[in-house]
Amino acid sequence: MMSSNSDLPSSVITAAPSDVSQFQHTPFYWFFRVVHAPIFFRSFASDRRHMKDSVGNWTAEPPAYEAIVAEDGTVHNLNEYMEISTTNAVKDIGVEVVNAVYSQKLGVLVSENQLEEFFSLIS
Repeated sequence: MMSSNSDLPSSVITAAPSDVSQFQHTPFYWFFRVVHAPIFFRSFASDRRHMKDSVGNWTAEPPAYEAIVAEDGTVHNLNEYMEISTTNAVKDIGVEVVNAVYSQKLGVLVSENQLEEFFSLIS
């Protein structure tokens, strides 16, 4: 994971595509949501509803720490971060896409084929 004060380790750029390529013979397309860490930490929220069944029983023991509440008071938006749609994926990688990572709550959605190019533009 990249900190907000350092460059992305080169190992991520070289390792990610090869790690993903093991799934190249699947009928699925791979997309990655890239979110700037400080924005994510301010914006993400989970009240753990995804850990309950339809009756309201826990499907797993919840963590001991408090539920995560976003800076604006939002109590649950995990589904927004998990929602992946090809219609939301960027078409072309460029400076405007990199800038969007630093300003958009949900970051940007890039395809497997765009991942290396995207990270090569981050300084």
